[in-house]
Amino acid sequence: MAAISAASEHHMQNEPSPHHDPSAGRPLVLHLAAGKTPYQAARHLLQGVERRNRETVLCREVVLCASPSYFRPGREEQAGVADPERLKAWTIATLAWVKRQWPDQVASIVLHGAGRESTPHCHILVVPRVRAGAGWKLNSKALFDRARLRELQSSYAEALAPLGIRRGEPGSEAKHSEVKQFYGVVQAAKKMPERAPLPPAPKAPMPPGKLAARVWSKVLDVLGIESGHARAMRAHRQQLAIWRQEVRSINERNEHGWQVMRAAASLAPLARKGHPVERKPLPARPSGVRLQPRSRPPPAR
Repeated sequence: MAAISAASEHHMQNEPSPHHDPSAGRPLVLHLAAGKTPYQAARHLLQGVERRNRETVLCREVVLCASPSYFRPGREEQAGVADPERLKAWTIATLAWVKRQWPDQVASIVLHGAGRESTPHCHILVVPRVRAGAGWKLNSKALFDRARLRELQSSYAEALAPLGIRRGEPGSEAKHSEVKQFYGVVQAAKKMPERAPLPPAPKAPMPPGKLAARVWSKVLDVLGIESGHARAMRAHRQQLAIWRQEVRSINERNEHGWQVMRAAASLAPLARKGHPVERKPLPARPSGVRLQPRSRPPPAR
């Protein structure tokens, strides 16, 4: 129940957060099964429901969204902007789909709209209760197992197809970053200083323009006497060496900043974070078959 309460606080955005603008208005509550908050609505649906043990899942949180290219086509980089008509059409289609999927299980639906968040999205709390005779019992696996989750993604895409929204690639191997890690990268990007500009290279001195001056400069070079142009060229080489050293130092500082960003954004494998990894069993070896060691080619002479 403490986790449901924390989710409710986040949905209603009662606590300040660095990733939303508090001046853009409150979240829009589209549905509550009872009470005034998602927490109260979830508690209402859990009343009198059979619970197998303390490990039984009480509630599931579902987040529904679409890409920025739908909400603000051609302006994807403008976070917090959404076309009102597109947002309205997506919200209506999403609300209808949720109520079709879980007519007796939805505790709350809360919309985090444009302006307050980067991209509009809906938070849904679903109490996974199923009919058990005259009452209810909790069975999260029946509503949210692996196969069912794939079906939900495809079904949601079909509901949004009239809006021009299509499903993501099924079976994609893309990895999701942890929420804390993502916001850590965002905060690191805000604190990171801008790339220092490189100073312009010193200009080389112009050679003597007149023919007589060029000839006289050559004569002095042959005699081992430094001409004015030669002194200017020597000074230019010194300035060029100093400039190259300065540019190298600036590039190293800039590169260090980006290395820090890349290190913060690097994703650890999900298996190391306690997520189970599905492993396919090896094919059975036929009886009576003996494996032979693989022959190796002779070493090259």
